[in-house]
Amino acid sequence: MIHRTPRAAAWGAAVLAFGLALGAQAPTATASSSAAISSAATSGHRVPPSNGFASWGPWNTKLPANVPLAANSAAIVANILQDKQDNYGSWAVNTDTYSSPIFTVDRQTPRTAWSFSDCLNKPELAPVIADSLRAVPTPANLIASQGTDEAVAIYEPDTDTYWDFWRAEKDASGHWSACWGGEIKNYRQNPGIFPNPLGATATGLPFGAFLIRPEELAAGHIDHAVNISVVRTRAGCFSWPATRDDGNTDGADIPCEGQRFRLDPSFDVSTLRSPAAQTIARAMQEYGLILTDKAGAVVTQAEDPRPIAAANGGVDPYDLLFDPTGTYPETMSRYVLLNDIPIDRLQALPLDYGKPGC
Repeated sequence: MIHRTPRAAAWGAAVLAFGLALGAQAPTATASSSAAISSAATSGHRVPPSNGFASWGPWNTKLPANVPLAANSAAIVANILQDKQDNYGSWAVNTDTYSSPIFTVDRQTPRTAWSFSDCLNKPELAPVIADSLRAVPTPANLIASQGTDEAVAIYEPDTDTYWDFWRAEKDASGHWSACWGGEIKNYRQNPGIFPNPLGATATGLPFGAFLIRPEELAAGHIDHAVNISVVRTRAGCFSWPATRDDGNTDGADIPCEGQRFRLDPSFDVSTLRSPAAQTIARAMQEYGLILTDKAGAVVTQAEDPRPIAAANGGVDPYDLLFDPTGTYPETMSRYVLLNDIPIDRLQALPLDYGKPGC
C-alpha cells in the first residue's frame, strides 16, 4: 500500500543524554520510542525490547548462528542489489519523509473520532477500519510524515494500545482522517503484527516494531530487527510475519514481502565509518532485516525526527548521529550512511522462517 522514494562535532555522551531525555518528557509534547531503556537494566532483570512489542515475537528474537538460508538466497540478494544500482545507486535511510513519527500519549490526550477517507475508492473497507478510527488519542501537535504516505504512529502506554495510519490528514477545521491503518490492543503482548488486513504498511507490520530510534543509535545498540524496502517485490507472495502483500513483479528470485534477511555475521562492522552505521549493521547481523514494503529505492526507515526536533530547539538528532564529523552537507548523510554495508553480503532466509508451527 505504501510507495516510497528517498530524500536527498561530537555526538557521544551528549547525544545519549539527549536521546534518553526524550523518553522522560511529557508524552503529549514530543514523539519518542514507545519503550525507553528502564531501570531494569541495573536491577538484574531483562530490559524490555526497545520497540515495546513482545520479546518472543519475530522482531525481538535473535537469529541463531546456524540459521538456514533460502536455497536461492544469492539470486534473491542479487535482485536487491540490482534494485539499488537501478534506483539512485543508494541504500538510503528514510527519516522525515516516507517514514513515520511515533507519538507517545497519555490518558489526558483527547480522543477523537477520525474519518475514513477512502482514497482507494474501496468503500467496503469502511466497516473494517471503523473500530480503529473510533477513538484515537490525538495530541495537538500531531503530524504525519512528509510525502504521499502521510504516515503516523501513536502509542498510549496507559492502555497499552497502539495505532498507525496511512494517508493521515488534518483538514482546515482540525479534524483528522486516514485512508488505512489499524489499532493493536495489548501492545506489549503482541508479537508486532497487525491482524489482517489492518496496518499502515502493505504487509500489516507496524512502524513501531521496526523503526530505528534516535535513542537507540545514541545508546549504540538496536535490540530488534530493522526493515528494508525494495523496488521489486514478488507478486502474490508474502512471508510470515507479513499478513498480506502488494507485490509487483513475477519471478521466483524476487524477494517476498515479509521475508527475513540478515547481514552476513562474518562482515566486519568496524570497517563502517559512522558509529550509527555500525550500530545498524550489528542489528542486521543479530536480529536481521524484514522486508516490510516496496519502495522507489532500497531504503531502511528511522523514526521521523521532526516532533523531537520541535521539542529540542529545532535540532535534528540524526545530523549528529549519522555524520558526527560533519563530512556531508546537511541531510546528505541519509543517502550515504548505509552505502558501505555491502548488499551482496545480505542473506535471505527461507519463506515463513520462524513462523509458529512451521
